[in-house]
Amino acid sequence: MAAAQSSVPPAIFAREWDFIVAGAGSSGAALAARLAQKQIGSVLLIEAGMPDNWHWLRIPIGVAPVLLGDRAVKRYFTEAEAHLGGRRIFWPRGRVPGGSSRINGMIWARGDPAEYAHWAAMDLPGWDYDSLLPYFQSIERYDDPRSRTRGRTGPVHVSRYSPCDPLTQGFLDACARLGMPTVQDYNDGRYQGAGVLQLSTRNGLRCSTKEAFLDPALRLDNFCLASGLAVERIMCEHRKAVGVIVRRDGVTHAIKARAEVIVCGGAIQSPQLLQLSGIGDAARLSQLALPVVHHLAGVGANLIDHLHVRVNVRARNVRTVNELMNGWPAKVVEGMRFLLHRDGMLATATCTAHALARTRDDDPQADVKLQLHNLTSPDARDPHRYVLDPHPGFSVGVFQLRPHSRGSVQIASGDPQADPLIVANYLADKRDREALLRGLRLARKVIQQPDLDRFAVEEIRPGRAVVDDDALLAWAGTCGSTSYHPVGTCRMGGDADAAAVVDHRLRVHGMNGLRVADASIMPTMPSSNINAACIAIGAKAADLVAEDLRR
Repeated sequence: MAAAQSSVPPAIFAREWDFIVAGAGSSGAALAARLAQKQIGSVLLIEAGMPDNWHWLRIPIGVAPVLLGDRAVKRYFTEAEAHLGGRRIFWPRGRVPGGSSRINGMIWARGDPAEYAHWAAMDLPGWDYDSLLPYFQSIERYDDPRSRTRGRTGPVHVSRYSPCDPLTQGFLDACARLGMPTVQDYNDGRYQGAGVLQLSTRNGLRCSTKEAFLDPALRLDNFCLASGLAVERIMCEHRKAVGVIVRRDGVTHAIKARAEVIVCGGAIQSPQLLQLSGIGDAARLSQLALPVVHHLAGVGANLIDHLHVRVNVRARNVRTVNELMNGWPAKVVEGMRFLLHRDGMLATATCTAHALARTRDDDPQADVKLQLHNLTSPDARDPHRYVLDPHPGFSVGVFQLRPHSRGSVQIASGDPQADPLIVANYLADKRDREALLRGLRLARKVIQQPDLDRFAVEEIRPGRAVVDDDALLAWAGTCGSTSYHPVGTCRMGGDADAAAVVDHRLRVHGMNGLRVADASIMPTMPSSNINAACIAIGAKAADLVAEDLRR
């Protein structure tokens, strides 16, 4: 039976399902939909968030009001970050069908082919770029005929930001002047260089995994989306996953799975769910008086995220989001443009172009990202307010592409309602601090080029007086924020890798009938932005499940 998206039929609890997928985000939505399309069994997709057709979840600039509330967001915070002045960093995650693909910046980036080659070299066959390319092609619909390797018929519509306004063109020209050539398509196998951003949008509106995968899947007879159910624990018998325990309106229910349970909660909730189910570091679970089902020391370890720091510039001769948010004239002009052309500032989450650059001659891979934002703000992404400067402004955001620092996600109790302890450990590794400094200095050089300098009045943050390493790092500690890219907490690895949680087929080591398929399985950071990779993981996981079922 096809389930209505807005309700949970009682029959869900009474029957057994072949496959239960926990989490309807970027990976889970793609996996469940692709698995159901294969017609190899019934698929129940469980999502804690409720359906929501709020217009700000479709209009790209709506990221701002979405992140300020809890209507579609689960509001996590890290523990006090030692290298960020003891600040706790706000980590929002999507809590709605479609997950964080409904609230992200929509930047579409497949990732660095060289980093996927590194995965394959870690005894992970099938995870090199050439092996993943068919999955990227199958999920995307990109219409530019100049691109050689892009998907044309996939469910996720991908478009280039338009129009290429003077500020965006100035950024690209400034980067080229410094040896970062403009690339037409950074997803066409040529990762390094500067380019206009590609966004998962269609006709100016967000194209999330809800629109791309869930809405079509609801027409399938063997697929059901159960919203508003929180998965609290995986049921295990003799190290085999046999179902899940869910909570709805304060009442728990058991739902059985005949074949597999697949966890798709992301880098925070996937390790949390495994630990609550007794799968994790045995000593820590015992300290919390939780029964140990299976000792896996790596659950919750290896947390990686991009720390984002922006150089802010007072602008001239250009309209920016500052005026859009602070005054009605700009709202009217940009609103009319969006209605007529479906482009402009309302069609993006404030960023328009990026550069993937090498700051070291001895590094063959790009190591930093510079990203142009047409706004400035005195806030470090305050979770309760959205404050922009009263004058026109633009900023160049900087983050290291492949951080060395590692953090963790660990439960603090056996209470499924309690948030886990998140330690991002930003800048703990000296190499990350050095890379950030190189990136900030490169951003300043870009801003000082005549192509971009003609739009600049002055650098307002950190200000030209802040020049030495210690001062720059201290300033970054006051304003650095997440790039919303947490990965790695249930990472892939071979049988001999004691810290790995899943194997190359995403099966949890030492368990039967249990997989993890989301950002948490990434052993390293593969890309400047992770949503495309997360969706590809879900699509690949559906094939892995089907192949193993036939064996």
